[in-house]
Amino acid sequence: MSINPYQVCSVFESEGFLYRLVQEEDAADLLECYSDAASIPIFNSDNCNNDFNFQTIEEMSSCIRFWLVEYEQQGYVRFSIVEKNSDKAVGTTEFFARKERVEGIGVVGVLRLDLISKLENEVVLTEILSLIEKEFYDCFEVDAMITKAIPRAEQRITALLSSGYTKIEGYGLVPFNDYFIISRASGEES
Repeated sequence: MSINPYQVCSVFESEGFLYRLVQEEDAADLLECYSDAASIPIFNSDNCNNDFNFQTIEEMSSCIRFWLVEYEQQGYVRFSIVEKNSDKAVGTTEFFARKERVEGIGVVGVLRLDLISKLENEVVLTEILSLIEKEFYDCFEVDAMITKAIPRAEQRITALLSSGYTKIEGYGLVPFNDYFIISRASGEES
């Protein structure tokens, strides 16, 4: 059995990035991402109470405090994605496991990935997705993961498809458009 990520939030590392629990000290760095006009439309705000368009450090800090409260209440984990070369938080990824099992799939994890536009490319996205697939199945005890990519997020869709995700058709699994899924079994086949 893995360690509960809400008791001990692991730090993960890929070649170019470090993934750790978001901190209030990340506000100035993350404001660059969450005020980036090219990034904002790509963010997944389904079931959220805002669109993640922040223009002031106060707005960003308030959001980070909210994310940390959600973490304490075991709602989800919001990781900062820290670029190793610059030591700056360049985005975040949120993850949680849905409570119910889905017949034929198992436990589904929901992934949100917010990234500054200058890094929204297939190479970077594939690196991030690879780390998530390697670590999050066991960390969050999920059998599959879903994430959103709107049609204009072409680099993201390419990265998802090349990583083994498939587009979800219909609304049986998620009541929103533009979602993709990968399962542990399909990830192992790649």
